[in-house]
Amino acid sequence: MLRKLIFVHSASACFIIRVPFFTAYGSVKLRTFHSSPFLHTQLFSRMEKSGTDGFFINYCEELRQSLGPKQWNEFANLKSDEQRFAFANSLKPIVTELKLTREFRGKNLDQSLAFKSLGNKAFQKENWNEALVYYNMCYLATPEENESEKAVALANRSAALYHMEKYDQALGDIERAIKLKYPKELMYKLTERKARCYLAKKDHARAIEYFKKSLPALDDCKLPLERRQKLERDAQIMINLLTKNIETEKKLTKSKRSAPSAPSKSSIPDHYVDKGLYFDYTEEEGRFAKTNTDLTPNTIILLEKPYVSALLQEYSLSNCCHCFKRVTIPIACAKCSDVLFCSENCERLANTCYHKYECGFLSILWKSGASITCHMALRIIAQKSEEYFKEIGPELASLTSEKTDKLPNDDYRKVFKFVTHEEKRSAEDLFLRTLVAALLNSCLAMSGFYKTKDSENFIGGLILHNLQLLQYNSHEISELQRDTEQDQGKSTFIGGGLYPTLALFNHSCEPGVTRFYRGNAVCVRAVKRIKAGSMIAENYGPMFTQVPREERRATLEKQYKFTCNCKACVQNWPLFTDLDPNVLRFKCDGGKDCSNVLNIPAEINEFMIQCPECGEHTNIMKGLKSLQDTEMLFKMATKLHANGEYEPALYKYVEMMNIMEEVLVPPYRDFHLCQQGLRACMLEFGNRSVKSTIIKPKPAPVF
Repeated sequence: MLRKLIFVHSASACFIIRVPFFTAYGSVKLRTFHSSPFLHTQLFSRMEKSGTDGFFINYCEELRQSLGPKQWNEFANLKSDEQRFAFANSLKPIVTELKLTREFRGKNLDQSLAFKSLGNKAFQKENWNEALVYYNMCYLATPEENESEKAVALANRSAALYHMEKYDQALGDIERAIKLKYPKELMYKLTERKARCYLAKKDHARAIEYFKKSLPALDDCKLPLERRQKLERDAQIMINLLTKNIETEKKLTKSKRSAPSAPSKSSIPDHYVDKGLYFDYTEEEGRFAKTNTDLTPNTIILLEKPYVSALLQEYSLSNCCHCFKRVTIPIACAKCSDVLFCSENCERLANTCYHKYECGFLSILWKSGASITCHMALRIIAQKSEEYFKEIGPELASLTSEKTDKLPNDDYRKVFKFVTHEEKRSAEDLFLRTLVAALLNSCLAMSGFYKTKDSENFIGGLILHNLQLLQYNSHEISELQRDTEQDQGKSTFIGGGLYPTLALFNHSCEPGVTRFYRGNAVCVRAVKRIKAGSMIAENYGPMFTQVPREERRATLEKQYKFTCNCKACVQNWPLFTDLDPNVLRFKCDGGKDCSNVLNIPAEINEFMIQCPECGEHTNIMKGLKSLQDTEMLFKMATKLHANGEYEPALYKYVEMMNIMEEVLVPPYRDFHLCQQGLRACMLEFGNRSVKSTIIKPKPAPVF
């Protein structure tokens, strides 16, 4: 029975994340922007694979089979997650049964030195990119205790960055190397390089400062006298020359009137919610997002950082562990080589909360077969403290939406009440989740998360609760990946996130919004007009343009436990390939009370069409004239997009959409082609990478 559970229930429950509704784009042929059946199947297979290839699934099966009828009935009759966790925790101890240990992988001095040697060879050949990659690998592999070697790796990397004209990044590495045990006899190199970075940045005052500092630094060097004297002369020449330049610049500045500075572009906030957004509730729909203002195409509805997020293993050494941005100049974790960071700030934020408990245990999670959802369930706990959860514990059962709406997005109470469908779960499903929770809790316990033992069952129960709520409320985080700059690219799953506001957007097979990601922050924009008083709907996977209604409904029922009654399902809209391009669907002009659609052949001699519902006549001549502009707009937009001018292309698509929505009613081909264009342009504003720009050096010798 458990084997069946793994392939049917857990794969579509414990290990499933909502899928975005875009994957690739085209120009005139409609392609899958959303999660096509193929991508959905691929995602399920991937999650099923993550649940069966690891060591943990066999352990779960054996433990389930070892339970007698009495013990099983005892578990099946438990009513709370805390009780279920306590039951599992009283069975065979996972740590000893599975021989779990904290494992700091990837740090090896011999390996680090081998990478440094390869980097030096590439540097001598002036292959700066390749040298940078090897110095990155050298830095990441250097053990925590070998500070001087780490300092040398950073200094070498700063030299490669200087030659690549990445002066700010080079300065950053110089500062890092100085803070570590960089050899005193070599310090003149960093001081002189720092001066030349400021010189390249045209910061002459700072350049003079560090050229001057390079002179006493030469006192500690071990260079031959002739070489040392030459460096001193060069530094003195630069000091004299730059001093004269500064005096000249001051005179020129006084003689010129200072021009008014150009207004700076307003920065995009970390969090933004459209003023018209609010939440309604019905027994059928649950709690869901609506708008009390009219929204136009391209309106930004939501910018939101995740409550929790986690990267897939395969992106743990290419993207920042904390913010998910692509990393070319990584900051290393001091203890492990399982993750990297884009900045000291991200490294500090991660290591002051969740990573200090995950560090050394990520290899256990990856080897176990645990999914990204399991990782997030653990991180929800690890990013807070034992004391935090003990403090808020008594009020979790009595939370109301009126209270949680007022809480900040980083408060656990904000997400605790999200739907879990616990009442619909089988005992087998809950048993598997409970064992996963026990595994995750073991990592917390071994990492020193608990100060006392009295809260372990309570927090273990929260982990089990997290595994359930994440199934229905978390989202896939994506990155637009291209093989080359010229490729169309495809949206690729790189991690998962839980967004407190976005999680309350309900599903439609014909959604009004699209979403994309900047790092791990989500941006939601409208792709059509959304009238005041309407639901703001996103898409959980199947779209009406690609998937027949019965298949869509079956998928949504299986994964999310609801029957879709969106307009596309109720009216059973045809697939995109079945839409008749020779029929236009005009709005009736009979007044607001008439919502009838007039199906007009593309070639028609009459221009006054009587509505069979209200009896009023609609003059379609005006609509036909305005639609003539849309063909030209579409050609202009697709050309702009192909040339990489994404923002101008986006505005053309918006203009086209506004014209069509004045006179026509979906579904019709041009409407959905225009929406496809909107989504494609918006996707360009999010995470992007080009594989051809990534250097793949030859591996260093393995020790």
